[in-house]
Amino acid sequence: MKFACPLRLDIVAFVVIAIVAGAMSRSAEASPAPVRQSHDPDLDITRPTRFNASVAGGSGLIQAISPDTLPDGEIVAGAAVTNNDRDPGDIDIFAYSFQGAIGFGKRVEAFAKVMPWVRANSAHLEPVRFPVPPLDLFVDTYPTSALRSGPYFMFVPTLPYKTYNPSNLTETGAFSSSGGENVFGVKFNLRSESRGNPFGIGFRGYLEVPTEAPRYNDPYPAFRRVNGASPSLNFGGDFLFSRIWKSTEFLANVGYKQTGNPERGLRVQMVDSSQSDPASFLVGDPVDMPLKLSNELRISTGWTVPLFHYYKAYWWLVAEFNHTRYVGSHTPTERLVHPAEVTLGMQSNFPWYKSVSIGAAWQLLLNNAGKGQQRTTSLKTADGRGDINFSEILNNPELTAEVKDYLQSRGATFSDASNKVFSTNNPAFDGWRNIPVAPALVQSEGHTNILAFVTWHVGRRR
Repeated sequence: MKFACPLRLDIVAFVVIAIVAGAMSRSAEASPAPVRQSHDPDLDITRPTRFNASVAGGSGLIQAISPDTLPDGEIVAGAAVTNNDRDPGDIDIFAYSFQGAIGFGKRVEAFAKVMPWVRANSAHLEPVRFPVPPLDLFVDTYPTSALRSGPYFMFVPTLPYKTYNPSNLTETGAFSSSGGENVFGVKFNLRSESRGNPFGIGFRGYLEVPTEAPRYNDPYPAFRRVNGASPSLNFGGDFLFSRIWKSTEFLANVGYKQTGNPERGLRVQMVDSSQSDPASFLVGDPVDMPLKLSNELRISTGWTVPLFHYYKAYWWLVAEFNHTRYVGSHTPTERLVHPAEVTLGMQSNFPWYKSVSIGAAWQLLLNNAGKGQQRTTSLKTADGRGDINFSEILNNPELTAEVKDYLQSRGATFSDASNKVFSTNNPAFDGWRNIPVAPALVQSEGHTNILAFVTWHVGRRR
């Protein structure tokens, strides 16, 4: 089992942001500039970058965030439905969220997001070939070591414990629903074109708090009430940039998220199947290895321009490109995809009540886990015999009972709510082998989504 060397990009990123922020804030305070506004008040009032509550947290577009902050005491509240596809496993995630922000002084904005409901669907996790963590792995040392090279798992870092019972899989997949994460943070503005600077610069910091109670490998129908999110806290920061040219505006964000590692992951017990006495059968104590999730390097750009003015309101084009690069030391996973998405949409304010805007967008995931290619499991012998997956969730009670009785009678123990695999090169166990080894096509469907969002500037009369 090999793990990547750790990268301390989180420390480097926050140090760089702190140095740049300190230098620019002193310069900004030393040279106040006049406020810059357009010739059309409606343009300034309804500009999406200064109007929307971004689903990422803070004022901005859809996910791209503006470096500008709301005026002192101004409040914005929004609701959104987003849909993202993630690979491997062909996971479809619907997130329903409420977000808001409030301005403090000229340069500070506090923001929050709550996500009461997230629905996740997958039809191609392949839990027989790639058991879902937490996993109890028993590795036979007779006649030769059966320690496989991996990867053992196939999950996305956002939902590492997503699971389902294959016998309860429908034509459209295995749906589950639960609460999502809540986000709390602060944004600071250093430069703003509203104050006469040539461009906008800011940064933000945030904390992500998961709300789903950790549960693992629940059988049907209980797995439909848990999405498999990590219970650990995450935190991060972003550098924010903006530039207005005539009536258009461009945003660019570069951020880094430090992901917390959950406790449950892989438990390895070495055994010797040529022995029956527990003292000789168990080779050392079991080794617990927590799941190590990737950290995230995030790049987000946004662009908005008024397309036309109709019935007392501007109709704005909103376009974004968002990319997440998973970095740092992590538990290996099969064909991890670093998602890159483009989003194109429109929004407008109600003509009779411009304190409210509504918008919708089309989104496309540009990459996948190798759709149409083939993959196979690493849980197999060198001559191509599959190992033994005797997890309860696979609904093979006879096999599960036989293998568990064999191991328990020789002193083996199991962790709570775990999947279970016995890796062995011993031909005496060929009758138990059930992990398919024939190459299977990578499945990755859809990847086009529709998003919707609404925003209300509280207290604004116009």
